[in-house]
Amino acid sequence: MNAWPQLLREAADAQGVALLWRGLLSDPPSTAAVRVAHALEMGPAGLQAWYAAWPTEGAQPPLEFAAAAAGLVAGRDPLLVLAAPMDSAGGESGALVDGESCSRMMVAGFDPETETRLGNCAELLASAGDLVNVSVQSGSGAATPQFLILGLKWHAPAGD
Repeated sequence: MNAWPQLLREAADAQGVALLWRGLLSDPPSTAAVRVAHALEMGPAGLQAWYAAWPTEGAQPPLEFAAAAAGLVAGRDPLLVLAAPMDSAGGESGALVDGESCSRMMVAGFDPETETRLGNCAELLASAGDLVNVSVQSGSGAATPQFLILGLKWHAPAGD
C-alpha cells in the first residue's frame, strides 16, 4: 500500500492526468461511496485515489461500495469509479461504474436501490456490464483485506 501513491502518480503523469491521493477511507462501503462521489463531483478534473481496509466476512465490500457509488454518480457523464481488491483475501471481483450504470441495470430489469439494499451487488453490477475480474496473486500481509478506489472526473478538451 505504501507504494500506491507513487505508482499511481507515475501512471497518471504518463497519461497527462492529474492525481490527487486522498488516503484511507475508514467508513463502511456505503458511506465511503458517498464520500467518494462527493469528492469527485466537487473536486478538480483528474484522478482521485483512496484505499480502504474492509472486513469481508460474508460480504463483498468493493461490490457494495460500487453499487452504492453507481446510484450516486447516476446521470453524471464525466465521472467513473473503480473499486478493486488489492490482495487475494479481498476476493477477485471489483467494479467500474459510471453515470450510466444505473440505467443499464434498469434496462436489464433490476431496481438498483432495492438490489443494493438486498446485497445482490454482484448480480446487479454484472447486469450493467460493470463487474470486473481482478486477478490477485497473493495477500498483502495486512490483517484486513485492502481495496483500491479510483475516481476519475473527466473533462474533454474544448473542441472534442
